[in-house]
Amino acid sequence: MNNYFGVIQLGLLASLGFAILAALVSAIVYPFVRQRMAKLSPKLRSTTLLAWLIAPALIGAVLSLLSFMPSIISLFGFVPDHCSVHGGHLHLCLIHPPLPVENSILQLLLAALVGISIFFIGTPVFDLLRAHKFQRTLMMASRPHETDPVRIVDWDMPLALSVGFRRMRVFISSQLMQTLSPQQLDVVIAHEQAHVSRRDPLRHFIAHAFSFAHIPWLRKDLLKDFDLATEQACDEVAAAQTGGRLHVADTILAVERLFIMQRVPSMVMSISGSNISARVESLVAQPPISEPISRGYINLFGIGVLVAVVAVIDDLHHFTESILQLMTGHM
Repeated sequence: MNNYFGVIQLGLLASLGFAILAALVSAIVYPFVRQRMAKLSPKLRSTTLLAWLIAPALIGAVLSLLSFMPSIISLFGFVPDHCSVHGGHLHLCLIHPPLPVENSILQLLLAALVGISIFFIGTPVFDLLRAHKFQRTLMMASRPHETDPVRIVDWDMPLALSVGFRRMRVFISSQLMQTLSPQQLDVVIAHEQAHVSRRDPLRHFIAHAFSFAHIPWLRKDLLKDFDLATEQACDEVAAAQTGGRLHVADTILAVERLFIMQRVPSMVMSISGSNISARVESLVAQPPISEPISRGYINLFGIGVLVAVVAVIDDLHHFTESILQLMTGHM
């Protein structure tokens, strides 16, 4: 009976190695491009930062999978068994699975990798469940607004939140509705609706759950920059819909003065989020100009990546086998 435990172990080791390499490259490059990225439009910057956050974990998983690709192609019968054309070293093969790793240090490393992954993915999942419970509570304590696509919570404290994962809702307290002017209320609603249309809680979850492979100090900076870009993107939407960036900046300051410190689940979006000073300064300054990326360029880039992958896949397979053999010391 084939033992695929060795395949899983080596796949995890390969993923870890590639992820660490990507994280080191990211730690070297990001400080040099951080200021330049700040000049991008918030929408493009938030998408770029989301991709950057998950890049090490994604690169590790994808390159590890590609290392098994010759074996997968052989398994489906497209080419002969690739193990028959070379021997004498460890094989990343699903047809002839390698033996499990016996090195106790590597086993501890793999156990730590699994534990860290579970922790970093599990924590946002827990926050997501808290946000879902919070949404259910707000749904029971609220009523739909007569004209706007929001729900009113009869509460004597300021509240403006976008909550949900699959079906998002915007909740505003009756106290905030009465305190703000109609123009300011329009800004708040437009900002929160922007969170809904952008699916920001989902993006927030992905960013926090799958950025665990980054070096901790860089992960902290990336998440901070991502949160700022997310809020700025919604500020820009509100400015476009309600008549001006200065008006949005004034509303943010007005809402911030009303809000008191309150703990809500991290998967909940709000106009009174962090980075108030940076957001107001951005709105007062000239808006960043970013040229839209042509879909043709995106398709061309994708085709180029695909061609490059096909060209190096065999070399990647043998390189990964050689490195893993040095690490594990077995065939």
